[in-house]
Amino acid sequence: MPKKMLIITKHLDIGGAEKMLLRFLPVFISLGYKIDLYLLYNYRMQMDFEFDLGYTSNQIELFSIFPYKTNDYKQFMKNEPQEVYYSVIHDTYDVEIAFQESYATKIISTSKNKKSKKIAWVHSNFQEYHFSANAYDNDEEELNAYSQFNNIVFCSKSVQNAFDKTLKNNFKNKEVIYPLIHSAFCNECAQQHQQQMQDSYFLVLSRYSPQKGLDRLIKAARLLKDCNMLFKIIIIGKGELEHDLKEMIMMYNLIDEVHLVPAVPNPFPYFKNCICYVSPSYTEAFGVSVQEALCMHIPVIACDTPGTREVLKNGLFGEIVEPSEYALANAMKNCILDSGYTNTLIKKATNGADYWDKKETISKKKLEVLLSPYPRI
Repeated sequence: MPKKMLIITKHLDIGGAEKMLLRFLPVFISLGYKIDLYLLYNYRMQMDFEFDLGYTSNQIELFSIFPYKTNDYKQFMKNEPQEVYYSVIHDTYDVEIAFQESYATKIISTSKNKKSKKIAWVHSNFQEYHFSANAYDNDEEELNAYSQFNNIVFCSKSVQNAFDKTLKNNFKNKEVIYPLIHSAFCNECAQQHQQQMQDSYFLVLSRYSPQKGLDRLIKAARLLKDCNMLFKIIIIGKGELEHDLKEMIMMYNLIDEVHLVPAVPNPFPYFKNCICYVSPSYTEAFGVSVQEALCMHIPVIACDTPGTREVLKNGLFGEIVEPSEYALANAMKNCILDSGYTNTLIKKATNGADYWDKKETISKKKLEVLLSPYPRI
């Protein structure tokens, strides 16, 4: 009889945490679990794509708790998490996973199932972007929610460090498990046909949200244009800042240089003509898209954040620049003008691909230990 696993997560639209979960699911299934996957909101672009490519099976059932995101639903989850849990969860499970901090964690923390192993995943740097605080009245309430879990898993060391500094705790069962890179999967997807520019360009995959630093990138583009550089930038994504970004592009007269492309389920073909992947973020917990660029041997330029330092091993696998539009523009200018500079970044990316391929084996082993009945980590 298969073991049963409950997973609650925010959604399966675009995002690094969403990709991370989808690439863990085959591992969970291989360990003998039948999975009930509950989305807080029924957004599922990324899921539909990866499921279509055979990354799941009939061992997963999908449910949505709410049809879409509203303030009323958020308030209900904040004030009545136990009611949310027992209004939709009618089975008992061997493992219960809150795969994203905030409401998923709060809801599963109310489970009265004494026999299940409860695991909370954390994907954001609480010192830079403590968005989960909105689900709680104070830090003490959030700490109490985490105390109901047997294990807490972090997507990077920097995320764990920030968690420990923000929420003072003495939890013992904490573990860092990095995302699975799935190099073969990314490279296979890159071969699929997709309409794209034939010219070379800088590439960004990102939500259009404040912490992603797209305003900084557009300011860097203006500096490049002021230096008479010929270049193009493709930014693939969606989000609440789309209108603001379009206005900024028009204001700086960058319509020919900077292109906002609506989020697509398979962005990997865009890597083929990409001269460099750029991460302009103000904060990154890890940087799954940077990791994906490395696995395809694409040069990377990234603004300095704890997460990008970790994925790029403090500059061994890519160029880490001071977090400003001036430093970013200068590095991009070097990429345009200096083939030697670009070739060096390609070699760094190749080394990064090898490193993260080896780390994938370790992450899978950690998942096996985490999900085994004994011992608990």
